[in-house]
Amino acid sequence: MANSKAEAANAHALDAIGSRLAKDIVDCDPGIMSLIVMRKGGVVIAVRRSSRLQELEYIDEETVKLFGVRASVVLGAADTAGDLFGSSEAVIGTYKKGKVLLIRLKEYNLDLGLRLSRSASGEYIYSKIQGLLGIS
Repeated sequence: MANSKAEAANAHALDAIGSRLAKDIVDCDPGIMSLIVMRKGGVVIAVRRSSRLQELEYIDEETVKLFGVRASVVLGAADTAGDLFGSSEAVIGTYKKGKVLLIRLKEYNLDLGLRLSRSASGEYIYSKIQGLLGIS
């Protein structure tokens, strides 16, 4: 019983951190169109959209939840290549209309899924987020 209370308190703390991070991260670069913050298992705890993202480009809540789970799986798969390439820092997907940047924040026990403009540099944005959060 005490363990479940501690887990609930930890989840609540992560939710609060996720909400604060979402605003700061979306505002740090004009190439970031939206962001989801996830905890273990791809559970989405915060969503933030840039004012540059048009409302008709929003995705529905169910798709956001699915993206959270799939992003968690992709980050987990990337971690399995650690012996060959070193620890995973980020995963970048490039699409016809934009990019996706997935980041595992081990220091926070959170994952990020960022929707980027097509011209944005995923590596540059990743380094900006590292600086913003004081991680390396």
